[in-house]
Amino acid sequence: MNIQVLRLLAVGAVVSLAAPAFASEPGKTPTFTKDVAPIFQAKCESCHRPDSIAPMSLVTYKDARPWARSIAQRVKGRQMPPWHIDKTVGIQHFKNDRSLSDAQIATIVDWVTAGAPEGNPSDMPPPVVWNDDSKWNFASKYGPPDLVIKSPDYTMPAVAQDAWWRPVVDTGITEPRWVRAIEIRPSTIKGRKITHHALARLQQTEDMPKELFTNDPDVAGDGLFMEWAVGKPGDEMRSDSGRLMLPGSKIVFEMHYHAVGEQITDHVELAIYFYPKGQEPKHREVLALFSTITGGNRALDLPPNQVTTTENFAVLKENARIENFQAHMHLRGKGMSMEAIYPDGRREM
Repeated sequence: MNIQVLRLLAVGAVVSLAAPAFASEPGKTPTFTKDVAPIFQAKCESCHRPDSIAPMSLVTYKDARPWARSIAQRVKGRQMPPWHIDKTVGIQHFKNDRSLSDAQIATIVDWVTAGAPEGNPSDMPPPVVWNDDSKWNFASKYGPPDLVIKSPDYTMPAVAQDAWWRPVVDTGITEPRWVRAIEIRPSTIKGRKITHHALARLQQTEDMPKELFTNDPDVAGDGLFMEWAVGKPGDEMRSDSGRLMLPGSKIVFEMHYHAVGEQITDHVELAIYFYPKGQEPKHREVLALFSTITGGNRALDLPPNQVTTTENFAVLKENARIENFQAHMHLRGKGMSMEAIYPDGRREM
């Protein structure tokens, strides 16, 4: 893809969203065992199961029933499952889309409105068999990780303000190595309860070849290597591509911890799978931070009572492929886009 310029656009404002209307099949009273449990299995249990990241389990009727009214409120407002992509614009078909359809939302809301009946226990679908969270996801394909980097322990008190823990750890790399897969996770099940997210940034002076980019302060050489968050188990490089780790490199961790009423001590583990020594992939993935704000994110100013648009550009001096793109905005964000501008003037959103 011969892209010459990337144009990144962001719009920020205070936004009010009207709740959509939902309607289920008329004359039918949904039950948990027949209608609701299959939805929970498909869209909720990845987090809402015993000893997982969510605060409560939704696996059984006994688990879910006390939360029925809260569930209806959250799914009707599309707060749960977490899938905050605008359903009125842009790409709508994604692999592993965890959002609920209008029909699924209507089923859950009608079930709660009817008093959250259990239904016939024989209608209950077979339980989902989840992966063992004590094992690495890619180990079955590549074998045990070649390198595991651990952050120092952190103790989160039972009651406390949120904390951001940013330790720096040497990778111990003594020669250049090509990475083909990465995983990250809290080290214990209890640790997942206090970990809102965990980031691992690769810090090395040559991580991004400077000749690929203009001297733009908003394109950072040290990028996000891996992240642990809801729905993101790991990164696997495309065939014949990889990320290069260099001697002397460091991992800059950032963990967002929050109190859950119990003192918990935990650390984060970063698992790295290398290509065999001597095997060099054809394509190198580089890490970049693109900002829509000239001068960096700290220069952002959103005046009250108006919509503000910011934009910025990154010029590529060689052919490149956008391998993955993670848009990130907070409460005031309303929309974001990335556009390719080709040497012949053609533009593509």
